Amino acid sequence: MASSAFKALHLYTTPLSGCSARIRIAAHLKNIPLIHHSISFALSQQTTPAYLSINPNGSLPSLVIELHPSSSSSSSSSSNQETLTITQSPAILDFLETHFPTPPLLPAASQTKARTRILELTSLVACDIQPPQNSRIRQKIVDDFQGDGTKWARYVYERGFGVYEEFLRKEKGERGRYSVGDEVTMADVFLVPAAQGGLRVGVELEKWPLVKGVVDACWELEAFRKGGLGEHGRLTP
Repeated sequence: MASSAFKALHLYTTPLSGCSARIRIAAHLKNIPLIHHSISFALSQQTTPAYLSINPNGSLPSLVIELHPSSSSSSSSSSNQETLTITQSPAILDFLETHFPTPPLLPAASQTKARTRILELTSLVACDIQPPQNSRIRQKIVDDFQGDGTKWARYVYERGFGVYEEFLRKEKGERGRYSVGDEVTMADVFLVPAAQGGLRVGVELEKWPLVKGVVDACWELEAFRKGGLGEHGRLTP
């Protein structure tokens, strides 16, 4: 299904969501036109019936794709023929990479080593850094266990960045300007919002010079500044 099969792509997002920032950055890199719908956590808009009808998890981002009639199965009901909804950032990025392949953020399957390393690094961020310290978990730590949610988040970020640094160090001469090689990849799209999230809880990147070097290189690119955390990415790493 080519990108021409889509009438419009609606991104439900919020400025300080790292998962949302991944999609915004990728869209800027690929020059994909998105219609943005801002959801306020401060106003608990993610818990409204209207938004929960889009994403039952009440999380962000969500991508709602308007399809041309020919893109839908004839067996589908009329209410399902017009849209496709994706509610997890890795799945959204997979969709964008598949249907908007230029520039590629993942190398071809034949480039086994590079592709595997990129997926390994994205999984490190997506599984080991972001979920354990997200706002829902932090609030639970405060409310139910009388703990310090910010201190916990710092621990998660610092441990994760230490592991990311070790992966970069192991590459030695094979490592380029970015996480994997001299072209921006999906790994960088995941790393930069995480670095910005760490900054919000007092984690500075100087402890991990290789990670900091990659983040600084990415920040030179307009797509990361426009798509990152904050209003229009203004929260710099």
